[in-house]
Amino acid sequence: MTKAVDGAALAAARNLNSGSPKTEATAIFKANFPMGYMGTTLVDPTTAADFFKSTTDAVTGVNVVTVTATEILPTSFMRLGNFNQVTVTSSGEATRRMVDLSLVLDVSGSIGSKWAAVRDASRTFINSFDAANDRMALMTFSNGSDVLDAMPSSRGFAKTTVMNDVPSVLPGGSTLMVEGLYRGWDELRSVPTGQQSGLRIIVLFTDGASNGVPGNYEAALGTARALRTADFPKNLPDPDSMTWNNPSLGGLADERTGVQSPSFSYTPTVGSPLWTSTQTSPLVPWLPLKTWHTHSRSAGIPTAFDLQTAALMVNGVPQNSVTRRGLRNQNPATLRYPADVWNTNNAARNVLEIIADQARSDVGGDYKIRIYTIGMGELVRYNTGTLQEKAEDILKRISNDATSPDYNPLQLEGKYFFAQTEADVAPAFEGIQNQILRLSK
Repeated sequence: MTKAVDGAALAAARNLNSGSPKTEATAIFKANFPMGYMGTTLVDPTTAADFFKSTTDAVTGVNVVTVTATEILPTSFMRLGNFNQVTVTSSGEATRRMVDLSLVLDVSGSIGSKWAAVRDASRTFINSFDAANDRMALMTFSNGSDVLDAMPSSRGFAKTTVMNDVPSVLPGGSTLMVEGLYRGWDELRSVPTGQQSGLRIIVLFTDGASNGVPGNYEAALGTARALRTADFPKNLPDPDSMTWNNPSLGGLADERTGVQSPSFSYTPTVGSPLWTSTQTSPLVPWLPLKTWHTHSRSAGIPTAFDLQTAALMVNGVPQNSVTRRGLRNQNPATLRYPADVWNTNNAARNVLEIIADQARSDVGGDYKIRIYTIGMGELVRYNTGTLQEKAEDILKRISNDATSPDYNPLQLEGKYFFAQTEADVAPAFEGIQNQILRLSK
């Protein structure tokens, strides 16, 4: 009966803000403890007045669900002492703290026909949060990254609006994941200190790997834009043709709108394979010294990041080492690196992990930030980039998943969820929801 009430409480907490939590608790309890189980009397404990109780602390926004069941159980050996039955009572409690959550959705073109399932799963996930006590921000990324719904400063969020703002039709574009994660972190930071929720969470969904570097490029005339590269090398079967042996460089895309100006596509012609080429586009010969982020609204957030660091590991080795994702052919006079395919792709992956590390630390926040990631489809398990690594290994690293060889025990543990097909996206979001429910008070 203990397991039955525990399961019923968790199920009810999951449905506090959508559906009928008491009905869900009743169904789960009866499925695990049917009437007459183990000879108990034919009394339905779910009809008792104290079976289901839900309370919300107005100050902290903590939701507490309590499920209590009482049954009469016949005895065996105790009958010798004239004890023919005993009354057994068990209670289960599920606590759900208030949440500040940034939902970051990949809307790049590679998602294709799978978008409808992603859209619907995202909306269901949004609907599972408390419109009165939680906060939520919604942002998407492709060529750029835009905040569709900003994080409210006061408690609560416009649930219906946020659900409807998940794009009905896939916008399409590339994968500027760096900027998407950055904007998600910025929205969490925008809640004033002293008012932030105890659970501060970024949820990032993608079907690929980070492949863009936002910065101040000379050709962009002093505006923040992103250079991107296609994914390489070719993997098979790759039914959507999203990996290449002859990857191109493209851009320059506004880091918010994704509009390309100047718009160009450049493919190296010398190199074996071509992605090892040292050729650069005449329009964009050099990467910037650091990234540049001009769209933010939280005080004190960094607006520039190094393109590589020795402080973070990739399978136990610093990401800036030659054997990992180190940039090459630095100009000794300017300290800049050529904007070739090799360096651009490495920098896009390096910076994603650098931003994730700083977000999880979030110096100055009331509470540390936890990151959850979802990777969908075969592309996240293809070996791509100069290191021939899986995108899901990067997603494990940025979420600080305990299964990553580079897990940092000094930061909050997140979790990576793999959705093999679009049908698995909803269970992945539900898995994150369950993780949030289980976080202790």
